Amino acid sequence: MRGKRRTYERNIAAIRRRNAEYASVLADPKSRFKPSTSAATEKSNIKSYLQRPADNFAQIAATLRQAYLNSGIVSGVIDYYVAHPTYNYSIYPVLGNKQYAIGGNMQEDYIDVAYQLNLLNINYWAPKFFKDTLLDGVTFYIKIEDSTGIAYMKLPPEWCRISNLENGVYRFRIDISKLKQEQYDELPNELQQAYDKYHGSGISDDDQDWYDRKWYLVSDDGVAFTFDHNAINNGGTAVSPFASVLADSLSLDAAKDNIDIKDKLDTVRLIHSKIPTDSNGTPSLDLKTARNFDDQMRSRLPEGVVAITSPSSLDNIPLKGSGNEGIYDTVNNGLEQLFYDLGISSSLFGGKTTSSNIVKESVKKDSNWIYTNLFPMLEAYYNFELSQVKTKSKIPWNLKFIRESNFTLKEDIANYKDQLSYGGSRLDYLASVGFTPDQIISQLTFEQQALDIDSIMVVKPTSNTISSKEASTGSGKTIVKSPNSNINNPNKGNVGRPETDNPTDDTDRLSDAA
Repeated sequence: MRGKRRTYERNIAAIRRRNAEYASVLADPKSRFKPSTSAATEKSNIKSYLQRPADNFAQIAATLRQAYLNSGIVSGVIDYYVAHPTYNYSIYPVLGNKQYAIGGNMQEDYIDVAYQLNLLNINYWAPKFFKDTLLDGVTFYIKIEDSTGIAYMKLPPEWCRISNLENGVYRFRIDISKLKQEQYDELPNELQQAYDKYHGSGISDDDQDWYDRKWYLVSDDGVAFTFDHNAINNGGTAVSPFASVLADSLSLDAAKDNIDIKDKLDTVRLIHSKIPTDSNGTPSLDLKTARNFDDQMRSRLPEGVVAITSPSSLDNIPLKGSGNEGIYDTVNNGLEQLFYDLGISSSLFGGKTTSSNIVKESVKKDSNWIYTNLFPMLEAYYNFELSQVKTKSKIPWNLKFIRESNFTLKEDIANYKDQLSYGGSRLDYLASVGFTPDQIISQLTFEQQALDIDSIMVVKPTSNTISSKEASTGSGKTIVKSPNSNINNPNKGNVGRPETDNPTDDTDRLSDAA
């Protein structure tokens, strides 16, 4: 018994250690997986980086991340793009490749596939993939999975390079030489083994997983995202589609700083304390005494007032208006240029507009960009994940993101609803209103079979559903009225307007109306 108890305690301790390691992978208090590149602060540096973007992609990404924190326009546009799609999705079987019929196990296959997608937590991770890729230009993730769920670890872009494109999914290599021993415990098992092999000198020239004895090819658990289709040709790197905004963003920051300088010049006041002199211009006070007077005066002056102590005379030179009078126009022009660089209508963010159609067309344009660039990339990755799900019928399944926007949601849902009249997909319609595949099979089955919800949600009788002489229930039974049921309301149960002694043409009653 004592031996069994010790074994049990060791098992519990191992589970706790494993859980602790799993949690620490997702939350590193020491920020050891934080990108190490510093952001540029000078416009000239940014212009130099943009001349060779493939070589300076890390600096460009760091500067754009800093602009996201400092510039309300940059952060607002990034968040606007991320909030645009609903990320609703539907799934369907793919017939072909000697699979020509829907088998009897398809319902079970649907449940298995829907369950796997639920573990992938698409509605949480897809927006994060989108946002990070907009900022960094290229992002690298490695999937971490256990029996309770799936999460992703983001790796610094300085460590990784895209290696190949496989069925629409980017795979990448990681430079193991940049990993440090203090990061070892936080790494997934795959990267720990690669680290051990690198430092154990066990890499051969024929090893297909290694390049140049330090670049390790991450397995299918690793995935990279980018909107630059030339990333492979550029050495596995890419920059954000918003990289061109950085120079104008720094110019706008400088213009705003000039406003602060101008405001200070407009409000500053000078007080001149003249040191007395004799006929020869020599100060009659010694410097120490004059210094004491100057210190006493400075200590009692309010903010915005500057003291000057000298033996010379001082002319009254007002500083108001000495700054750049057109600085506000410069800022406004800089704002407009920033929106042009971002490809966004300033009207979406409160700018001047001459027509509401400008805003509507801008929203449609941005939606089409997302549907064309983001959705195919995510669909390719999630379709790969679905190909790893083992089903009884062995028919592959695909995921499709619903093409709808949060900014035109009502119109988009109406479009899918209208398609039902022409034989359109009910699954697509349910997905458009927010149902996930697992929710469709679980919630709707539960409502019909467990709750018998149709017996609970009975349609209320109205003038359109009952006659003037009887009220029928949902089951078709007739309710017999009591003699005194209409005492308080003599017109209860009758359709149309109440009868009057002097009816007009528009109040004539049709007694046989039903």
